[in-house]
Amino acid sequence: MKKAVSHLRANANAYLALFVALGGTSYAAISIPRNSVGTRQLRNGAVTGRKLGKGSVTPATLDGRSIAGYVAFWARVDQSGQVLASSVPATTTNWASGAGYITFHRVLSTDCFPLANIAPPQLGVGYVSSNSQSSDGSTNVFITMANPADQPAPEPVDVAEICP
Repeated sequence: MKKAVSHLRANANAYLALFVALGGTSYAAISIPRNSVGTRQLRNGAVTGRKLGKGSVTPATLDGRSIAGYVAFWARVDQSGQVLASSVPATTTNWASGAGYITFHRVLSTDCFPLANIAPPQLGVGYVSSNSQSSDGSTNVFITMANPADQPAPEPVDVAEICP
């Protein structure tokens, strides 16, 4: 009995804090109406990335004016024109000539634009340029490739479609 009383005296503040916290949580769970906390009640910076569920916020759910842009599609293509990896199904045509198409089988807004570079980026390897157009359920990205001597040549390329 003496040990129990000694334990309670030593931890009285801890037990008091525990019961106050449990009581406050229980009161809030019972008395606050469902969906009563909204945008007006939240302070700036109160919701962080760690507090959000995975996949709960996507580019499609955000207001386009609040972000600079997002990558809608991407692909990595080797020198022979084979798609090594892509975010959505993609194919290539006419790659061997040094100017070809990457076709993403989804449509994009006309506000989106492609970015392309030699993969992996290296100095003095050549360059690529690109433009894109969406129609008939797909987006075609036209790629022009050149070697360091400025001659048309197939190159490995990374491509991303950026949407504002």
